[in-house]
Amino acid sequence: MRRKSDMWQEYTDGGSFLPGEGEQAARAAAADVRERLTMVEEQLRSQFTSMAAYAQISQQSIETARAESRADLDREKATLVNLIERVRDEKGEAESNQLGASRDETTMARLAQLEDKFVQLTQQFALTLRYQEELANSITHLVEAQTQSGGWLATCGQAS
Repeated sequence: MRRKSDMWQEYTDGGSFLPGEGEQAARAAAADVRERLTMVEEQLRSQFTSMAAYAQISQQSIETARAESRADLDREKATLVNLIERVRDEKGEAESNQLGASRDETTMARLAQLEDKFVQLTQQFALTLRYQEELANSITHLVEAQTQSGGWLATCGQAS
């Protein structure tokens, strides 16, 4: 049979069984700080993920714009080349039909005018493509600067 004194262990380290108010307040504050730190960490990861997604979308948009510009340029070149060839063919037919010299001069003037327009359009398309490349480079630079200034690596989402 047990004695009443053996039923409870004695607390012998000199402290009381319940912690004091100061210790409880410190533990509560530490738990609050830990919780807030976890929330901030989650927000930073979320913001980084969003920024990385926006950067990826921007990069895809830039690539799409480049491809569309290149395709437009190729189509315009093909159209202009076909038009110039048609004018040359018409000129050849006109010569074979032995039309007057004034007609030949008009045809040559039209051909020269079309060739000049072709050169101008080619220059404009090249300029547009250069502007788009500069824009793409600027966006890439801004995204890289943002990711570096935020202290986040763009490849893995870990703090640097």
